[in-house]
Amino acid sequence: MQGGPEARLLFQQLRSADGEAVLVKLHNIYFSRIFKLIHSLVKQRESAEELASDVFVQLWLRREKLSEVINPDIYLYVIARNKAFTFLKQKLHLTEPLDNIEDFRLEVARSPEELLISSEMLHHVNTAINQLPPKCKLIFMLVKEESFKYRDAAEILGLSTKTVETQMGIALKKLSKAFTFSTI
Repeated sequence: MQGGPEARLLFQQLRSADGEAVLVKLHNIYFSRIFKLIHSLVKQRESAEELASDVFVQLWLRREKLSEVINPDIYLYVIARNKAFTFLKQKLHLTEPLDNIEDFRLEVARSPEELLISSEMLHHVNTAINQLPPKCKLIFMLVKEESFKYRDAAEILGLSTKTVETQMGIALKKLSKAFTFSTI
């Protein structure tokens, strides 16, 4: 996660005279990640962009109360999740929003150590991740890619921590099994 203590400080500074500049900083830090979460749920690019922008409008409208927020990352992701679910309820009559999660792509940073990972192995890992059940894939994305703790991912998705632990166990077991067979 990129937010952390800096994001909490920015939340507190939103009420200041240069609040608009602070909002731009928060937008730069969070927009792409919030968009990705919303897009994985609503599967419509334009709607996801609009909903992600709405998250920041809502942030601006609530700026007077943001100094009370303990964890800005969770706060923003919960707003994003709620906006996506509200959109799905209105437009798609919410049946199973997690069935349509877009394919997860593991992105490799370009450090010397990570350059040693072959593209074929990376392909196997991404294939295994994309074969996970939708809820399992979303939880895996939040925990592994976004570095949320299990309890934070549970709060974002409105699940119990035990459910997140169970789903991560399933994901890791399936990935381990797929990876073992793909390297033989």
